[in-house]
Amino acid sequence: MECKVEDDALELRKKLNDSDALAFLVPVYFLSVNGLAKNFMDRMRYYGENGKPALAVAVAGGTGKGCILTLQDVCLWLIMLGFRPINPLPVTRYNLDVALVEARMRGKRIAQLKPQPFSNLAEKIFYYEALPYMRDGIINEIAFLAREAINGILRRGRPDLATQAIQKIEKGEALLRIEEGLKFITEAQEESMSIFNSLSSSDY
Repeated sequence: MECKVEDDALELRKKLNDSDALAFLVPVYFLSVNGLAKNFMDRMRYYGENGKPALAVAVAGGTGKGCILTLQDVCLWLIMLGFRPINPLPVTRYNLDVALVEARMRGKRIAQLKPQPFSNLAEKIFYYEALPYMRDGIINEIAFLAREAINGILRRGRPDLATQAIQKIEKGEALLRIEEGLKFITEAQEESMSIFNSLSSSDY
């Protein structure tokens, strides 16, 4: 557990191991964990109590792409360290208002949970696979972003502007196993994102 690099990594590692729970929030850079967070992840080692509760949050700006892919990396890292993450949270500008409320609730929840140790590697993998979003690919992520942007438009009281995007996402998901379905899903995501952004700029 020693390191020849003289920085604060060992001190941070001790804090990680002494913690009762861990909330790990990362920004998304180009569809993945940002470099500083990845450096931290690579430097940490865990020898604390197995199965401590954790919360993973990925915050993606711009289009929101990469929020789910990043959560997958973070949750796998947490579980391999020995933490037990609860429901992971993908955050974008489309769901920021509800995500902030949800993050506070989940933060309070992990503070109340007790460790639930994993018995072996198989249990860790099974737990990871059962978490929301962990089996999602890029198509699922685009569909998620489209729905979040649509919901953001609806929360702003403009269902009339979301009608076409709703029809496209529904049609695209129905055709998902056909290439044409992806076309509808990506169009729904791009159109709903554009509408949401225009509504956001009119708020100021």
